[in-house]
Amino acid sequence: MKTWFCGIILFCFLAFAANAQTNADAAVAAALRNNPLIRAATLETEAKKYAEKNALRLPNPEVNAESPTGEFYAIGILQSFEFPTVYNRQKKVAQAETALAQVGQRVSENDLRFAVRSLYLETQATEFLARQWVQRDSLYQVINGTAQRQFTAGEIDLLQKTLVENELGKIHQERLSAEQLLNALRQQLSTLTGIGQVGALTPLSLDSIPPSFVQNVTGNPNLAFAQQSAQLANQQLELSKTQGLPNFSAGYLNQGVRGTPLDYRFRVTVGIPLWVGQYRAGRQSAASQAQAAQSRAAGELQTLNLELFRAQADWTTGLNQVRYYEREALPRGRTIIATATRMREAGQVDYLNFLRTLDEAFTIQREYVAQLQNANLSRIKLLYLAGQ
Repeated sequence: MKTWFCGIILFCFLAFAANAQTNADAAVAAALRNNPLIRAATLETEAKKYAEKNALRLPNPEVNAESPTGEFYAIGILQSFEFPTVYNRQKKVAQAETALAQVGQRVSENDLRFAVRSLYLETQATEFLARQWVQRDSLYQVINGTAQRQFTAGEIDLLQKTLVENELGKIHQERLSAEQLLNALRQQLSTLTGIGQVGALTPLSLDSIPPSFVQNVTGNPNLAFAQQSAQLANQQLELSKTQGLPNFSAGYLNQGVRGTPLDYRFRVTVGIPLWVGQYRAGRQSAASQAQAAQSRAAGELQTLNLELFRAQADWTTGLNQVRYYEREALPRGRTIIATATRMREAGQVDYLNFLRTLDEAFTIQREYVAQLQNANLSRIKLLYLAGQ
């Protein structure tokens, strides 16, 4: 076996470079522009803004014609309205609903950013591994060709030749599976971002910007949504308190003879809030809902803090693992390959041990990719928790 054989194997451990045409930020920006759920959230916010103008909800005036004396018809008009405080509270509830819709839009955007970044990262890792399987498949074809020649020359037995053929078949199937998975992930990325043809991805690497700035979850949209929901519940509680206020109506109708003075043609009524029990029940229900919303906000904060602590620990662990592999494991894997290759060329090891050694070395590479993916995924999680 020629000396360049070692070079072919070691090449599998080099970084793969590609012209970046679609980076993660571009994918996120495209998704935010094209995703229908984001458009739906935007339209919901606009609808709530329009609803603010309808917050007063004044009833239509009533125009009627009556014959109070049986001698002529008199035209009258009647307008009902609530106590002024009611309209003020209704306006505040509508404003709180608009604010909640705006926060809901931020939640949708944050969820979408997380989904796109996670899918982009998974596609990067799969692409890296797919290229490795392609190179490994080519390498094992060379090994198989050498084994076939050695078997023909009587240098190895049938068992070793069969082992090489079997390993080549397994590697080829792994290559096909990796390529199919990569195509599926690229299609998913295209669908999620709305990009018709996703270009070459940036090479998989550890993000150079550490997420050390993520120290709390105060900027998380899910927390803001829970807090704004509590604010809305408080405004609805204040509105429920107005059920015990009187309502009014004012109108004009001549109920006397034609010459009745103008001062006696007006009508004013006051609605007396007598049903105290049902008003109290309404307030108690609204108060319970407000307390529940506040508890949900507190629970959301607790959950997000737990996720933050876990993501920070995962980032630190992943970073240490990646540095270990780059500093020790990968160089050790290259040494294993170089040594095994020399021993195979010298006839000091059979194909069984040689292939097992190669598999262990390539396993180091796959584990490195997994650690790299985990570290970057924890960083994406931290950005999600920060609402960025």
